[in-house]
Amino acid sequence: MKPNPGESYDSWSERVRMFEHGVALQDIAQGKDVDQVLERMSRRIMDKLLHPVYNSIRASIKTEDQTLSKKSYEEKYLKFNAPKADQVEGQLFDKND
Repeated sequence: MKPNPGESYDSWSERVRMFEHGVALQDIAQGKDVDQVLERMSRRIMDKLLHPVYNSIRASIKTEDQTLSKKSYEEKYLKFNAPKADQVEGQLFDKND
């Protein structure tokens, strides 16, 4: 169920609730288990209401080219943390020894 053009989120969510409530009443009238019907109704309402939120989060995430990101990381951090000449396999030697 898509929101109508210009429809507020609150108005649309109320339409979703009424629609799913109607579907649940039909399922109960057909003799389906009430607990399963209510569980299904709540899951479907939450999925529908969270869908636009998830879409806006996905749209706001900026993706980067991995090769550029790796190159930038190497330039910024690996050059500064390169092993020094007086380090051998993680041990530091005192220059005065």
